[in-house]
Amino acid sequence: MVARAQDIPHVDYVAQLTRHLASVPVSRSDWQKRGSVAIIIRLVIPENESKRPSAFDISSYGSDKTPASLVQTIHRFLDAPELKNAHMQMLFIQRAKYPGDPWSGHIGFPGGKREPTDGSDEVTAERETKEELGLNLSDMRNFVHLGRLDDTCAYSLFTKIILAVSAQVYLQIGERTPEMTLSAEIASVHWIDFNQVLKRVDKPVIPFTPEYRFIPVDMASRMFPKHRQSQPLWYRGFQCLFRKFYYTVLPLEYTDANSIIRTAQQVHVPGVLETARLPVPSSRTSDLADLSWKYGNTQFSSDTELYLWGLSLCILCNFVDLSLPVSPSVLHSAYTSVASPWPQMDRLLWGDVNFMINTAHRFVWGPYCRKPLHIRMQKVDKSRVVGNNMDYFQAHFITLRAAFVVSCIFKTWIIWISGKSIVGLVQKALKWISL
Repeated sequence: MVARAQDIPHVDYVAQLTRHLASVPVSRSDWQKRGSVAIIIRLVIPENESKRPSAFDISSYGSDKTPASLVQTIHRFLDAPELKNAHMQMLFIQRAKYPGDPWSGHIGFPGGKREPTDGSDEVTAERETKEELGLNLSDMRNFVHLGRLDDTCAYSLFTKIILAVSAQVYLQIGERTPEMTLSAEIASVHWIDFNQVLKRVDKPVIPFTPEYRFIPVDMASRMFPKHRQSQPLWYRGFQCLFRKFYYTVLPLEYTDANSIIRTAQQVHVPGVLETARLPVPSSRTSDLADLSWKYGNTQFSSDTELYLWGLSLCILCNFVDLSLPVSPSVLHSAYTSVASPWPQMDRLLWGDVNFMINTAHRFVWGPYCRKPLHIRMQKVDKSRVVGNNMDYFQAHFITLRAAFVVSCIFKTWIIWISGKSIVGLVQKALKWISL
C-alpha cells in the first residue's frame, strides 16, 4: 500500500528530524570559504483549535545540552495533544535585487558568509538571521537549535568548489513568532506550509512534461562570463553545441497572510503564531522577480508562488531526507528526492545523455544511497568519524561525465559508420556512371 506523505502528521516529521540530527554523523567540508543558513520551522495550530501547547521545558534540556536530552525534551513537547493536527511551516526569503550579486532575487533561507570573528557555523547563521530579519535565534525562550545538516557545496566549472554552506535547523518553541525587521537585503519573507514540499514526494515529476518546472542556465555564459559580451567564434560554437542546462524548480505556493513584503520604507511586523498580516502591493512580480540574463530572464517568484532551485533546493532535500518518518518503499514508486530530477541538457542534441543520467539517477543518488538510510563512514582522525556521502551536484557531475563520454563515443561511431556508408554509395554511383 502506497502512503501519502501529506497525510502523515507534521509532528512526526519534526520528531524524526530531531532524532536523526542527534544521531546521524554530519559531513563537513574542509573548504575555507564558508557560509551558513538557518532553516527555521514552526508548528501552527489550526484556527478552529484555540488551545495552545504547554511551554517548552528548558530546564529538562539540562545544563549540558546533550543530544539525548534535546531529543527527550522535544518529544515531550511534541506529545502535547494540542499539536496533533498542527501544520509545520518553513521560513523562506527572497533576496532583494542588487547588480552583481550572484544571489540577487533568489529564493532561499536566511544566512550569509562566515566572518573571521564567527566562532562557528551556528554563530554565523544566528548573526546573519538577526541582521537580515531581526530574529534572535539564540534566545531559547523562542527557538531551540535542533542540529545541522550536511554541508552543501556550490560548484564552478562542474567540479571546483567555490562555497561550502552549512544549514542549521531551528524550531520555534515560543507561542508567538518574534517581531521581524527586514533589512535592505531582503525583499520578502514567507512561511510556507510543509505540504507544499511534500507534494513533490507524493507526485514526482518527469523531465520536460507539463508538470516539469525548470530554470535555464546558459552554459557558455556561466563557464566563460568574461567573453559574454565579445562572444568570439569559439564561444558561439560552444554555445551552439551545449546550449543550456535546465535546473529543476520546486514551486512553493504562498499566501499573503503568511508573507511579509518589504516596501520602500522599512517595515516592522509584529509576528504572531497564526499569521503576520501586511498590506500587499497590487503588483509585485516586477518588484520581486530577478530578470537576470544569466538565468534566461527567469522570474524567481510570481504573485502566488516561489521558485526554489539550486543550492537551496539541495539543502531542502537533505532536510526532507532526515524528516521522513516512513520508509521510501511505501511512498510513490517514482519518488527519488524533492530535488529530482537532475539538471537536464538540451533534449534534442543531448537526449541520449539525459536518458542515461535519468536512468542512473535512482541507482546513484536514490533514497537508499543517501542519509539516513545509507552512510559512507570516513575516519577523519582517531577520534572523529563522519558520514561522507556525495551531495546532489557531486553525484550528478560524476554521472554526467560518464554519460557524456559514452554519448560522444556513440555519436562518433554513428558518424564514422554513416560516413563510410555514404562514401561506399558515392563510389558505387560513380562506378555506375562510368559504365
